[in-house]
Formats: sequence, structure tokens, C-alpha cells
Amino acid sequence: ARARADSLAAAKANAASAAGMTDVRSVITATVFFDYDASDIREDGRAVLEAKVPVLAANPAVRIRISGHADDRGSDEYNLALGQRRAAALKRWLGQRGIAAERIVLASYGEDRPSCTMEDETCWVKNRRAEFEIVSGPATLVVPK
Repeated sequence: ARARADSLAAAKANAASAAGMTDVRSVITATVFFDYDASDIREDGRAVLEAKVPVLAANPAVRIRISGHADDRGSDEYNLALGQRRAAALKRWLGQRGIAAERIVLASYGEDRPSCTMEDETCWVKNRRAEFEIVSGPATLVVPK
């Protein structure tokens, strides 16, 4: 519960920082984290996504890749499918807020690209994520009004 509260506070701070839009590229590439064995978007993830919407709307030529990741518990096949479900959930969420589906490509790496390799919960939580990457678009991004 404490880790979730800390994560939510960090997401709200990131969203507040994003409101200033000092670095729109970092808003687009901000990571969303997930609970164990879940693809449901948590409250802290929604805050990160809410900050992305105006930036993506103001930059319609930008295409992104959402890559889903999982911790190393579970089979390789299961974790690839879980990563795909996570990425697809985020694409659906953005689509429901007006971001065109053709601007978003999905990838799943399952457990193959961990951000942390220790075998404990503090590490696993970092690996249950979806990463955003700009794959095409102008070099200079527009700051939303």
C-alpha cells in the first residue's frame, strides 16, 4: 500500500510537472507501471496518460511505440502475452481520448528487457511496465496551449 501511495504521488508530481510542458518529449516517453499479473491501468498510470493526451493532440505527426514488459515470474509465452495486453490497454485508452490508432504501434518484450534484474518485489515492480518511444515525427515538438 505504501509503495502504491508513493507511486501515485510520483505520478501526480510528474503530471503537475507535465502541466508546465517544459519538456514535451519526456511527457510522451513517460513510463506507465502495472500491478502483478494485470493489464488494468492504475490511477498513477492514468495520471501519466492524461499528461500525454494534450501533447499528442498538439503533435499529430508524432507516431509512438508502446512496448509492454513483465517481470520474470511466469512462462516466456505468458509474459509476452501479458506485455501485449498491457500495451494494447494503453493504446485503447489513448484512442478513447482521440489519439488515432494508426499513430500507435505496439510491441511486447515480456520479460526479455528487464529494467532491474534482482529477484525481489522492489525490482519486479520496475519491470511491470509499458514504455513509450517516439518512432517518427518532427524534431521539434509543439507545446500544447
